[in-house]
Amino acid sequence: MANQTRLRREVFRKMFHALGLVIVLGYSFLRVYIGQRGALLALTGLLIALLEVEYVRLEHQFKLPGGVDRLLRSHEKDRVTGTIWLVAACIISFSVFDYPIAFLSFFFVIFGDMFASLVGVRFGTKKMFRKKSWAGFLAGLTINVLSGVFILPAQPLVYLSMALTASVVELLTSKLDDNFTVPLFAGFVGQALVSLAWLLG
Repeated sequence: MANQTRLRREVFRKMFHALGLVIVLGYSFLRVYIGQRGALLALTGLLIALLEVEYVRLEHQFKLPGGVDRLLRSHEKDRVTGTIWLVAACIISFSVFDYPIAFLSFFFVIFGDMFASLVGVRFGTKKMFRKKSWAGFLAGLTINVLSGVFILPAQPLVYLSMALTASVVELLTSKLDDNFTVPLFAGFVGQALVSLAWLLG
């Protein structure tokens, strides 16, 4: 019963977490119509707005409406939420990495992390590292690889390296926020491989 309650809570959290896709797609839309600089400016404006919300929540003990507070993990009660780190990672990644690499890195953090968490809660009886399970790790890695096949089909070495990096970083991340670490590490590995191939070619 406790596991079922935890699973329902995690499903609800991950549905909210999937809204990160709206941010990535919103950037992609704006990038086409107003250019990269304008789209990055919009992301920065979103980050500032979210920081204002966090200021009110953390400094003035403001309760978020609609029961959003219940979606927060225990460590987010008195620290900024993962959304702040996600938007910050978006700004850095889309500024530094090629667009397809940055785009793929956020599929890892949105969908790979989602499946790793849900499968881990439901089927993760055998632990791999800390509270992370083999089932969750392999589920996340599978989704990451499939995302790579979909977004970078002509570059298997790049997407496989990125997928493995994302899964390992997600596995090892505890104190830091994986909304920030996963896209940056995976994107860096992918961009480094692309740059190396260009130099050697």
